[in-house]
Amino acid sequence: MSERPRRMTQAERTARTRAKVLATAIDCLHAEGYAATTTSLVAQRSGSRGAMLHQFPTRADLMLAVVEAAFEEEMDLYDARFGAIADPKERVLAIPEAVWETLSRPAGVAVLEILQGSRSDPAMTQKLAPVLARISKESRRRLIKWFDADYLAPPAEMRLIVWAVRGLSISQVLEPDVGDVRESILLLRRLMETLHGGGKA
Repeated sequence: MSERPRRMTQAERTARTRAKVLATAIDCLHAEGYAATTTSLVAQRSGSRGAMLHQFPTRADLMLAVVEAAFEEEMDLYDARFGAIADPKERVLAIPEAVWETLSRPAGVAVLEILQGSRSDPAMTQKLAPVLARISKESRRRLIKWFDADYLAPPAEMRLIVWAVRGLSISQVLEPDVGDVRESILLLRRLMETLHGGGKA
């Protein structure tokens, strides 16, 4: 006699609905952009209007949740990538490709859309500032965990890599036929090699 399937708890159903809404919001942001990604559009495409409005009463709440969820996924990806590289110097030289693989995903482009869109959205700007401050602090803590002191990339270096990659990720959305951006990622690696004493730019 087969066992009856276990019924999900309310908490599990809520978590599943939340994940579905966030995934739909990311898809909308990636495909349609910030201005077009309204709560109505996300609710329609996710089929979860009531539950969505309960968890995310405002558009700003939904966008913040996307930023936070994407950041947590990014940290997991970096943990796995850098944790698999034993050599400390090779680990730091892998930063450009690791950042590209992470931030060029739909979730990374979605976050960039939110960051750009928040400039003209006062409610979003006000709520986003403390979240970004927390993310910046946690990112620096992770860098110290991932990299030995001798190879710890300074903030200016990491800012250059991250924002160069963010720009490349959005350019690939706007101009998908422009060519393989991995040549640009290779140039960033060569820059890292020069900064860390391993080659010429």
